[in-house]
Amino acid sequence: MRTAYLLATLAAVAASADLTPAERKELTADLKEWQALFGQEALTEGFLPPLEGLTISESNDELLGRMKAAKQRVPELAKENPDATFTHLSPLALLTKDEFKHYVMKSFKRGKRALRAEKVDWASVGAASATGSVDWTTDSKCVNPVKSQGTCGSCWAFSGTGTVESAHCIATGTLLDLSDQQTTSCASSAGNGCDGGLEDRAITWIHDNGGLCLSKDYPYTSGSSGSTGSCKSSCTKQKLAIGATVSIKGEGPLETALQTQPVAVAVEAGNDVWQYYKGGVVSQCPGAQSDHAVIAVGTFFKIRNSWGANWGEKGYIKLQRGVGGKGMCNVAEMPAYPKITAGPTSKPTSKPTGSPTPKPTTKPSEKPTEDPSDEPSDDPTSAPTKRPTKRPTKRPTKRPRTTRPKTPFPSDDDFGVDL
Repeated sequence: MRTAYLLATLAAVAASADLTPAERKELTADLKEWQALFGQEALTEGFLPPLEGLTISESNDELLGRMKAAKQRVPELAKENPDATFTHLSPLALLTKDEFKHYVMKSFKRGKRALRAEKVDWASVGAASATGSVDWTTDSKCVNPVKSQGTCGSCWAFSGTGTVESAHCIATGTLLDLSDQQTTSCASSAGNGCDGGLEDRAITWIHDNGGLCLSKDYPYTSGSSGSTGSCKSSCTKQKLAIGATVSIKGEGPLETALQTQPVAVAVEAGNDVWQYYKGGVVSQCPGAQSDHAVIAVGTFFKIRNSWGANWGEKGYIKLQRGVGGKGMCNVAEMPAYPKITAGPTSKPTSKPTGSPTPKPTTKPSEKPTEDPSDEPSDDPTSAPTKRPTKRPTKRPTKRPRTTRPKTPFPSDDDFGVDL
């Protein structure tokens, strides 16, 4: 990694050395704009390139060279993807190709399931119909705001947890903000914390664990620390209306599943298409292996990422459907989702709740019933033996507040740039 960084530094400095005064002035203005838009976020989330050991002048040349490389690549990407737009003003724009690829790949663990996917005859797998549409971000209130995994390679945990949140909301009408940190730190059977994992196994672990705690009780800290953290068991787990994990393959089954719920998917994201994406529909990916876990929330295919709301279309990206095989950027290679074990009840709430769903007041039954099992079932549960009163009491839902790290806004010295 150090060798790759040195080579990238030499290339960037060489590029900046050839700048005309007019180019240097333009790139300096671009760099100042990038700093104003994304400086704080890049410093907190780990999107800044390593500049240790460089003088102010060397750092300046390094960053100008990186900005120049980004601006040169953007029009090429637009030509390759005519229905999408790209920009050098992206939170991740100052990372080199190798640095960005490393950032993405550390989140993903190939595993046996991915290896099985390679044995599929993808040429025989049909394409999606490319007709009809569903968008869970607008058609329901069952998708939480976009989050950021930060410097931790925990995309698999965000994908699995977010998919479960939506499934539970569809079943119960209540959108919970569940703990991504608990999945990251505790789901050892699904991944290695900040060193990657598998989203389908995260869903299975959440089911087998009997639920998850709320984010307010077990907040996400790995994004700023970059470390997995030890597993805690002091918080109260929420019982979730999910069953066993369902794994599918191909665009058609993915499109069908999306009619019912959001789906966890693996994609090929460690490339400049994703690095500089701004909006529109991506129609070309390089064709490498899957390296990132996200959530499909619509049949465009619309994807919810975990790189914060300043990336892409407010944290989302759209991938062309109807291409067959593994799908665009491998989106149809290994989709997975949890079974929903209860039918929809009331209209979903528009805001995630920071408290458990209120229990109705009860009336004792005439005959004793068996104690319920603590293990969630894949089958619908039988009718409850307790009957709510005519006017059950409810606690108001509240949107949990996510406290961002109080990092001072970076000065010019933080970037090593004398702007």
